[in-house]
Amino acid sequence: MSRFYIAALLVVCLACSCDKEDRKNTYADQEALIDNYISSLSTDYSVTINSGVARVTLQESTSGKTLTQGDSMYFHYSGYVFSSGKGELFSTNDTEVAEMYGFVTDGKPFGIKYGSSALIEGLNKGFEGVGEGEHCYIVFSSRYGYGNHIMGTIPKLTPLFFEIKVDKIVK
Repeated sequence: MSRFYIAALLVVCLACSCDKEDRKNTYADQEALIDNYISSLSTDYSVTINSGVARVTLQESTSGKTLTQGDSMYFHYSGYVFSSGKGELFSTNDTEVAEMYGFVTDGKPFGIKYGSSALIEGLNKGFEGVGEGEHCYIVFSSRYGYGNHIMGTIPKLTPLFFEIKVDKIVK
């Protein structure tokens, strides 16, 4: 009987190991797609990579205020499933984008305290050093998003693309 339990445990361990390896390969494939997308963009944009998360700055901050741990930030966003760029929209608080896609929003900026656990890892890494008034894309693999979990309409193992417009940073 104990041989049966040992064999069953071994099968479960092997299955988990294969699943982990498959996820690692998926993350690597997603990160290669993101790298290709980033390299296809205009050289007029600055790109910041923070631990596997890319921030493409479309419009620089002119205020001189940059986000640091503990600051509060207010921003408009549009979240897309990444697909060689903006894919399917899953959430927004930007009224122009909401109107284009038939979403409903009150248009109020989203507020967070930077460094809190309220954001997924990809956004926390992407926001590091962002400036007030900045308009950017933050793009990352599912490793830094929802991983192997389904979140609302977002399938598991999905890379994400956020368009961000930073309205205000409060020190």
